Amino acid sequence: MVTPTDPDPEGADAISHGLKADLQTGSSTPPVTPSAPPSSRSDGAAGSDSHGTTITTDGADGDGPTTPATPTERRPARRRNPRRVALWVVGFLLTAFLLGATFVPLPYYLFKPGSVRDTEPLISVEGTPIYPSDGSISYTTVSLRQASLLGLMQGWVDDDIDIYSRSRVLQGRGVQENREVNLQMMDNSKQVATQVALERLGYDVDVTVGQVVQAVEPGSPADGVLERNDTIVAVDGERFDDGEDMSRLLGEHPPGDTVTVTVLPLAGEEKDVAITLAPAPDDPDRGIMGVSVIQVVLAYDFPIDVEIDTGDVGGPSAGLAFTLALIDDLTPGDLTGGHNVAATGTISGDSTVGPVGGTGQKAAAVREKDVELFLVPTKDYKDAVEHAGDDLQVVAVDDLDDALAALADLGGNADDLPQVGAASAHPAN
Repeated sequence: MVTPTDPDPEGADAISHGLKADLQTGSSTPPVTPSAPPSSRSDGAAGSDSHGTTITTDGADGDGPTTPATPTERRPARRRNPRRVALWVVGFLLTAFLLGATFVPLPYYLFKPGSVRDTEPLISVEGTPIYPSDGSISYTTVSLRQASLLGLMQGWVDDDIDIYSRSRVLQGRGVQENREVNLQMMDNSKQVATQVALERLGYDVDVTVGQVVQAVEPGSPADGVLERNDTIVAVDGERFDDGEDMSRLLGEHPPGDTVTVTVLPLAGEEKDVAITLAPAPDDPDRGIMGVSVIQVVLAYDFPIDVEIDTGDVGGPSAGLAFTLALIDDLTPGDLTGGHNVAATGTISGDSTVGPVGGTGQKAAAVREKDVELFLVPTKDYKDAVEHAGDDLQVVAVDDLDDALAALADLGGNADDLPQVGAASAHPAN
C-alpha cells in the first residue's frame, strides 16, 4: 500500500504572512468634500474611513476611479495527483490479494511430506529387559494442511504434494471429529502393534475388540437399526478377539438370513438387535448389513506394560513400524543390522500389513533423511518408488514375516529371534 505524505501544517497551498492582507486600500481619487451627497447606489457597499479614502468590497463599484482592490484570500482547491492515487489503489489491491491468497482457506487440503520419527525414544517397557540397538526404525507422517490459493499453486508445481477436496478428506465429518477419529485409530494401532510383537515373541495376549459404525447406508438392513458411533461387539453371541471376526461370522450367513448383533451405543448399555442380511452389490451370494466400520480395542490383557508416546499424531499407518521396534527392543542383537530403516503400513491382529495413504509424501520425507530402507505395503509400492529417489531402497511387504525377511537381508538378526515370552513362562532349570 502506498500512503500519501502528510500535508504541510498550513495546507499544501500556504501563502507567506507578508501576502495575507485581508483587503487592499488606497485610491487616486481626490478626497471627497463633506458637502458631497452620499452615493445612492445599492449594488456595492461604499463608505469612508477616517482618512476619507474610499473602500470598496469585492464586486462593488466605487464612486469614482479607484485602484482595484485585492479580493479576499481564498484557498485554491487541492489538486490530487492522479498518478499517486492510481499507485495507492494498485498497492491496496495487491496487498489485499496477497493477504487473501496466503491466509484465506479454500475447500481443499494439501498432502505434503511430513516427518520421519525414530520409534526408540517413544517406547517404554516395564516388566522385562530392554536391549538398545545401533540402528533405528522410524515411522513416517504426512503433513495435512487446508490450502490457500498460494498453497494450491505450490501443489500444482510440486510433484511431492497432492491436492484433495475437503469432502474427500473429512468424509462428512467436522474437523475436530476427524481429528478425534484419527487419534482413536492411532491408539488402536499401537495396541495391535503391541499384541502382534508380543505374540511373535511367544507371549500370550488376550484381546477383545469392537467395530465402531462410521456410516450406515441408507436403505440398507442396518438403516434405522444401527446408528453412527455404535460399537458392534458380537455376532450371534460370539465376541471378537480379532479384527476379521465380524466379517468371518457374517460370511457364514447368506443373504436373507437374520443375525443377532450385540451393540454398545455411544451412551447406554449393550443390547441385541436383529438384522436380516442383504446381498452385497459386488457379490450377490454374500450377505451384508450395510455399514462401514472401524476397529477399536475394547480390552487388552498384556503380560508386560508397554507405552508408546505419539503425542498428537493420528492415523493407523505406524502399526508396522511400532511392531518391528518393539521386537527389536525386547530382543538381544540388532533387528536392522545397525542400519537406519523406516516403515509405513497398518498392522492387523493376524500380522498382515495393510495399505495407507500418502505413501508418496512419506517416501519424499524419508529420502531426505539418513535412511537406507523403506518398508511399504505392496499396494503402495509404486507410489513410494516414484518419490523415493535413486538412493533409497523401497521394499514391498504383505505381512510381518515379509518385513522381518527384508531386515534379515539387510544384515539384521530377524532369523534368530528368540521366543522371549515362552522363555519367560518356562525358564530353564
